[in-house]
Amino acid sequence: MPGDSFGSVLAFQRGGETFCCPLAEVLEIVEDPSLTHPGVTAPLVAGVLLHNGLFIPVADPACIAGEPPRREGDVILVDSGGAVAGLLADTVLGFRRPLSLSPATWIPPGRLCRTAVMLEEIGRAFLLGAEGLGDMPTVPRPDAAAVPVDSGPPLHLVYEIAGRSYATAYADVERILYRQPMVRIPGGRPPIRHAVEMSGGVVPVLELADAPDGAPSHFVVLSSPLGPLALRVDGIGRPLPMERDGADPGWFPSPGVAGIARHGDRAVSLVTGAALLRDLAGGEGA
Repeated sequence: MPGDSFGSVLAFQRGGETFCCPLAEVLEIVEDPSLTHPGVTAPLVAGVLLHNGLFIPVADPACIAGEPPRREGDVILVDSGGAVAGLLADTVLGFRRPLSLSPATWIPPGRLCRTAVMLEEIGRAFLLGAEGLGDMPTVPRPDAAAVPVDSGPPLHLVYEIAGRSYATAYADVERILYRQPMVRIPGGRPPIRHAVEMSGGVVPVLELADAPDGAPSHFVVLSSPLGPLALRVDGIGRPLPMERDGADPGWFPSPGVAGIARHGDRAVSLVTGAALLRDLAGGEGA
């Protein structure tokens, strides 16, 4: 079940409805793959994906509402107790924090979903997790010690500041704060002039660029050696699997940048809390 802290669910849309799954169960996002017909009629199953040597059954969440399955879309691979399944998505919305959850008693048995949640900035979503994956076929993951399975590059949160794209590995992100006011720190000097409230505490805000007049403030809260740091951002995009570019020089003139992350041909500046602390707050990196 999702907890109270950010990073617990990945939200996505399918057939006009919003769904989410616990982030701890997400293995990978496969973009626009080629699915084959399952060969037989199976409840919820739209197709089969051959990935890393496994034939993985893929469900269409639109079937929860009685819609016929479609094979188009991205596939979110999820792991439920060592078993793998895929979920089709039209649009991946990104990481969200569940504000509340309750049983979805109006959904008939055997349709993958047991729980409805309220997500910040989105509203109602249906939770697709381990408790519902038993309604559809899955494939066991091979023993990692015997047959290594590449689960793909780690997911990164992609965001924009002053027209430039940045990314942070979601494992380093503590929270996202949407449209939240920041307060001026008396006597504060750039780059730490403001703070923002998070779960009853106060987190210092770092800014790589001044906020446009009238623009809403969003914050990506990163872990650092001295505690959480809130980075003010202009917009937050969909998460992407990214790999660290091994050819980067190891130093960068841009503050807070610890390297280059790549998604295919796309290169994005990789930001870490340790690099922000070192470059902007005058502290020591990890």
